[in-house]
Amino acid sequence: MHFHSDQHKRWFKQLCERDNTNIKDIERRSLFYVFSGVELLYKNIEMLYNFEDHTIRLESYNQAFLTGGTRSLVDLAFNLYGSDAECEVRYLFSALDDRNSMWLFEFPTL
Repeated sequence: MHFHSDQHKRWFKQLCERDNTNIKDIERRSLFYVFSGVELLYKNIEMLYNFEDHTIRLESYNQAFLTGGTRSLVDLAFNLYGSDAECEVRYLFSALDDRNSMWLFEFPTL
C-alpha cells in the first residue's frame, strides 16, 4: 500500500484500529485511506464518520470546513464506500490541488 507520508500511514492505521475494520473491508479501508491523507479531514473525522454505528455521515457534506478540494475528496471517499451520495467521479479531480491529485492517482490496491 502506498502512503504519501508516514503521517498518512499512521492516521490510516489509527482509523482502521479505532473502527476495528476488517482487513477484507475494502470499502471502509478506502474511505479511511482518503480521510487519513488530508489533515483537515482526519481532524474532523467525527463529522464525517460515526465510529459507534460504523457509518458515514452523509449530512457532513455541507459542513463549512469543506473546501472545493476537500469536498471532492469526501465525495470520492463516500463513493468508494458505496454510499448513495451523488458523485460524478470525473469532476472530482478538477477541484484538487496538485499534492492531493498526485497521491490519489497512486491510489493503492487495498
